[in-house]
Amino acid sequence: MEQWNNVELTNMSKKSYTLNHAFNMAEKLNNENATVTSNGNGSDSEPPKEQTESLLLKPGSDVKPKVEPDDVENLLRRLYGITVSEVKEILAYDDRNFLIHEDSNVKNPLIVSHCPHGYVLKIMNSLDSKNEKIVDAQNQVMLYLSKQQIKCPRPIANASGKYYSVEKLNGTAHAVRLLEFVPGQIFREVPITNYLLFQSGEYLAKLDRALKDFSHEAYENHTTTWLLQNVPRVREFLFAVKDQERKELCEEVIDAFESKVLSVVSTLEHQIIHGDFNESNIVVEPAPNQTDHNIKGVIDFGDTSKSPLLFEVGIALTYMMLEAKDLASGGVFLAGFASIKPISSTELGYLKYCVAARLVQSLVLGLYTHSLHPTNDYLLSTQQAGWQLLEKLWRESFDSVDELWSTAGHQYLTQSNK
Repeated sequence: MEQWNNVELTNMSKKSYTLNHAFNMAEKLNNENATVTSNGNGSDSEPPKEQTESLLLKPGSDVKPKVEPDDVENLLRRLYGITVSEVKEILAYDDRNFLIHEDSNVKNPLIVSHCPHGYVLKIMNSLDSKNEKIVDAQNQVMLYLSKQQIKCPRPIANASGKYYSVEKLNGTAHAVRLLEFVPGQIFREVPITNYLLFQSGEYLAKLDRALKDFSHEAYENHTTTWLLQNVPRVREFLFAVKDQERKELCEEVIDAFESKVLSVVSTLEHQIIHGDFNESNIVVEPAPNQTDHNIKGVIDFGDTSKSPLLFEVGIALTYMMLEAKDLASGGVFLAGFASIKPISSTELGYLKYCVAARLVQSLVLGLYTHSLHPTNDYLLSTQQAGWQLLEKLWRESFDSVDELWSTAGHQYLTQSNK
């Protein structure tokens, strides 16, 4: 859950250093990491329940890395040979991300092909850092998609030739990696038109078509708090919702999602999905007509998993309607997706439950995490619009929303000028 192309960047420093190639402890710190779990270890057997549970967020946990500006620049110099000209922190949910520009006057033999747009140093939260195999899986999926002509960040090898290392920062182990920065605007920074909504659906379907042939052993048993199948665990965080009526609404949605969707989850089509195709993870660029925008690429594979494809659609649909501030707009997005990958009538009937469940998941966990980091207003970015959309969907339009989406999609497809 992050914003790489957000204009609200916090300028941290502009410094230069002398490169010291001899100082490299990446391998040593990797060996020191004693908290790697066997979840997603590629074995045919299920991981022990206690190990799976250890990878899920617990109430009271604060997993965000505690990093100082000097830590960032030291990591860059030591691991990647980068002499920094500018570092800016990028808004993020529970990781720490930094936009990096290197000093072009200092020769760096560790990076063969330099990215002219800069890099993102990603310091993963302590919970996700426990599973190194998932870190590797995320790197591999980005490398795979890049070969499939899907524009996404490409990982950069460090001084040890690895795409990540585990570093001790303030006494806690965090996975650290460097990714190429994808330039452009993010989805939420541009006008939301039906053209963009339809194209977003098309793009996601093409992305999932490419992901269908990707596999990695770590994803076979991978689970995180943000997977839609883990929505029932949100009950543990409902104490963060102070409004009683809203809390009861959340409980209703979770109960219904369990009984209507999770009860049949084994019958749904599963594959590797992006898992968080939202307004902050979609990079756009001006269309040739200069009035619309085209999808350029996708970022943030932190929620990638092997899950029902329907959940991919439901999650994306949620954020499309949040940005458009209109329930009917979801039909245009669905029409775009279905133009590439048809959705069965049975699965269409489950989508409204998926949307409501994702809204609850996002709203509750956002409130909880904000209680730990009250100065990070990014965590509350969807609160007002999210509660409004949830109440409208669940209380006012639940019985009619399927027809609403169908009609909106049909109207867009039949209009003369899309």
